[in-house]
Amino acid sequence: MGDQQSAPDRINLRGRLKDTLKATFALKALHDLHRKSPCLVDPDHAMKAALVISWGKPPQYISIPDLPPPSPTELQLKVLATSVTRVVRSRAAGAHPSTFKVPLPHDPSVDGVGIDEITGDMYYITQLAAPLFAERANVNLRHVVKLDPGTEPVKVAALANPVSCSWMTLRCRVVGGCQGRTVLIIGATSASGRCAAIVARALGATRIIGLSRNEDTLAAVEGLDDRVVLREPFALPPSVGPVHIVLDYIGSGPAASGILQTARCVRGDNLQYVQVGNIAERPHIFDVVPSYLINQRPICILGTGLGCFTVEDWRRELPEIMKMTSQMHIPFPIFTVPLSDVASAWESEDTLTKRLVLTPGA
Repeated sequence: MGDQQSAPDRINLRGRLKDTLKATFALKALHDLHRKSPCLVDPDHAMKAALVISWGKPPQYISIPDLPPPSPTELQLKVLATSVTRVVRSRAAGAHPSTFKVPLPHDPSVDGVGIDEITGDMYYITQLAAPLFAERANVNLRHVVKLDPGTEPVKVAALANPVSCSWMTLRCRVVGGCQGRTVLIIGATSASGRCAAIVARALGATRIIGLSRNEDTLAAVEGLDDRVVLREPFALPPSVGPVHIVLDYIGSGPAASGILQTARCVRGDNLQYVQVGNIAERPHIFDVVPSYLINQRPICILGTGLGCFTVEDWRRELPEIMKMTSQMHIPFPIFTVPLSDVASAWESEDTLTKRLVLTPGA
């Protein structure tokens, strides 16, 4: 796919961000009203929510006025589960691009699972469709995917983001997909990296190689055909062989540069490097990759932000993504807490090794 989006797609993306911004401003107005006069929040017409009151601090569990009735184009859903991913934490810190002009208080949630209490139908709520650190949410019908009966909401909430990252990258971003190809995963021990190994195999990759600094943790990652421990100076051993696709969940410029300089390319094919995550933050790949490298080697460097995919891409792929999340096991540890415990769980020791999933409906 090219980097340019059609005008309707750009308008739709702007519209979704505008809806999220409107909801955020509404939350701010409600919070300001509650702060000035808490008694104005009628307990009989209120719901609980967790909002960021100060950038970089854990969300606070507070009462806010209940939602208005949903419009004809919306569903009012009881929120069952929402995952605290790295993007959510970045939004809570005010460090994500989607929060640069957002006022406080702020709901940093990204996606989740909700249920229509009238019909009993469960839905996946897509990215930035509505504030989900709350008991209920009004969600536009265009931004939900109906789930099969019996689907585990916590499981879908935990897997949706990491699975969709690799799925959308390999299906819609990488030229030619991964069928019959070798995929190299930098940061294979991360939640997203572990899911990427499973997704790549499901989409037809014939060889999957995992890279990480921690040898013991890397040895436990499922679905890998080979493992490489990252050590300085960063380089791939010749035994790795030809590589078609590199999925980078770390974003370490020096590591990426070393790998791109030493990876064996397939004759007649580009080596496609995709930065999916950015845990390392700095230095960025563009700060350290030698300019001569992209002229001397058939290297294609790609990104995978929301702006890289069209609305039609998401509509086409989301049903298959949801099918996969409901069928696969969770390849990383999680811990689930009620939304009411968000402040204490946010920076708990468990978050160092496990993915936090909040259950507002608990």
